[in-house]
Amino acid sequence: MKATISAMALAAFAAALPAAAQGIYRCGNNYSQQPCPGASQLESPPPAPSAQAQAQSREATQRDARAADAMEKARLKEEAKPVSTYIPASRTEEPAAPEKPVAAKAKKPQYFTAVQPGDKKSKKKDAKKD
Repeated sequence: MKATISAMALAAFAAALPAAAQGIYRCGNNYSQQPCPGASQLESPPPAPSAQAQAQSREATQRDARAADAMEKARLKEEAKPVSTYIPASRTEEPAAPEKPVAAKAKKPQYFTAVQPGDKKSKKKDAKKD
């Protein structure tokens, strides 16, 4: 009985071993493990990452998850703060007294206009004579 159990365990172990790398051939639009006339051999896929590379990847993933959690906590803390808003004065207060309009001073024209000297004087003298 022990022999059958050990034989079954050995068979299960052998089935779990990875298959040896086999050549892959491309025959037109089909792929096969057996070469055909004019077939081109394809490169085998890269080997699985080593245990050390898997451990480094796992550590990097955990580090990124911790950083994401810290950023989420900081964001939630910032969002919990009250927002400062502008609140206009209530309408029950007395309105401010209206200001008196101030007469505007005469402004100089924006553009220069040439005038002949003496035009205004001659018009005034002509107006007085009449």
